[in-house]
Amino acid sequence: MDVSVCIVNWNTRALLRDCLRSIAAWTQGVAVEVIVVDNASTDGSVAMLRRAFPEVRLIASEDNLGFARGSNLAASVATGDYLLYLNPDTELRSNAIRGLRDFLATHPGHGAAGCRLLNTDGSLQATCASDLPSPRNELASLLLLDRLFPASRWCAARELNHWDHADSRDVACLSGACMMLPRPLAQALGGFDERHFMYGEDLDLCCRLRATGARLHYLAGETIVHHEGAASRKRGRGFAPLRQRAANYDVLRRNCGRRAALGYRAAVALGAGARVLGGALALPLWSARDRASRPDLPDFVVRHAELVLWSLGLKKAGRR
Repeated sequence: MDVSVCIVNWNTRALLRDCLRSIAAWTQGVAVEVIVVDNASTDGSVAMLRRAFPEVRLIASEDNLGFARGSNLAASVATGDYLLYLNPDTELRSNAIRGLRDFLATHPGHGAAGCRLLNTDGSLQATCASDLPSPRNELASLLLLDRLFPASRWCAARELNHWDHADSRDVACLSGACMMLPRPLAQALGGFDERHFMYGEDLDLCCRLRATGARLHYLAGETIVHHEGAASRKRGRGFAPLRQRAANYDVLRRNCGRRAALGYRAAVALGAGARVLGGALALPLWSARDRASRPDLPDFVVRHAELVLWSLGLKKAGRR
């Protein structure tokens, strides 16, 4: 078997169906097995898989294991030479599985490969190839410096917005929505760190890959649509920004040291604090006409206030 595609599903039945159809439609010239771990979905995902995709190896968990444990469970039964971790809310738009496999097979110095991700509307999803979180790029994002100076490398957010992602290159981080590794290397690293329930798993794995001396490569010529956030939206609007930053902090603390992690946390406090101040000053000027064009201003202030409280140790991010 060439590639084992490992998918963890939680209540995304329709998207998972489209994902599996796209794998069948686009994949050629490579032997593929698909393994789906269902995390106790209640939307009929398991019944759909058994009825429409009997060839898929299904592991129906009675509990929500989270992404890391679910991915590791799928990998534990995989037989492919390579593992492709793939989100259920993705759709292939090229023969990406073969392209990623061929690259890794001919570039032994690389430990992982990912590809171009597009949003549902066809725009670039820049998280497909990004930098490590840092105080500089966190402040650039929260203070909107990346938008004020879009061509500046120094003012770029973590998503490297100064680069159009149109060429293939080595990068610091790849998205866990689509990441391929040689199976022996993934096994040697122990897969994803299961202390992460949701968010941070891919960043942590990228850090540990880089620590072995392996390089990570982004393939611009292969394309996948990622309907991002299908699972996290079920947890509420404020969940993702807070949980993502808490996960970034944990990954930096474990892989880069306490100083790097505290610097990142301080940057969140400063940047989110500036946004809270700006939003609070704008509230008294928030007219009826503004409510139609910017209905979420109060929610904006609250969400960033929660980031400030978390960065000061006054609020927990929560797991779910």
